Amino acid sequence: MISVRALPVLYACQGCEAHGQAARNVAALVERAGLAETAWLGTPGLKPKARFPIIALDGCAERCALRWLTQHGARADRHYVLETADTHRGFEAIVRDLA
Repeated sequence: MISVRALPVLYACQGCEAHGQAARNVAALVERAGLAETAWLGTPGLKPKARFPIIALDGCAERCALRWLTQHGARADRHYVLETADTHRGFEAIVRDLA
């Protein structure tokens, strides 16, 4: 029998130029690795999918992704704030936690 698990949905900020780009890059790597489906904040008509586990990914301490989810009545099951603009370090930290 094949076991299918619902992928979490990762909501990534698209904040300021430096940190937002790092969050977008990390989110893309997480999606390519098959660990989550990515949703980009700022996408027209985007609403949180509460039936799947929710992950918030912020590029800085402003916590825009987490705040956006709260404003839309959703709670993040996991929340990550990138400590550096180093895409690979951020990706590796998330992979260690999700894998």
